[in-house]
Amino acid sequence: MFGVSESLRLTSREAEVVTLVARGLSAKEVALTLAIAPCTVERHVENVRLKTQTRNRVHMIAHVLQNGMLSSEAPSIAKVA
Repeated sequence: MFGVSESLRLTSREAEVVTLVARGLSAKEVALTLAIAPCTVERHVENVRLKTQTRNRVHMIAHVLQNGMLSSEAPSIAKVA
């Protein structure tokens, strides 16, 4: 990642969570999709928000997309009904 410091790189799990949140899934839906607890999803979102120094989820998603912090080849994750 060009121009992104080590502290601003997302872990693979953070990237998965942010990708699903950007697609409009709630924390509960993300948790079901990834088989993790909703509070873990919230923790990942908060970690990314703190790394990016953004005010809220919308600002975080815009920042992550604008700065190329998500791969354009993000995994296609099927939504669990």
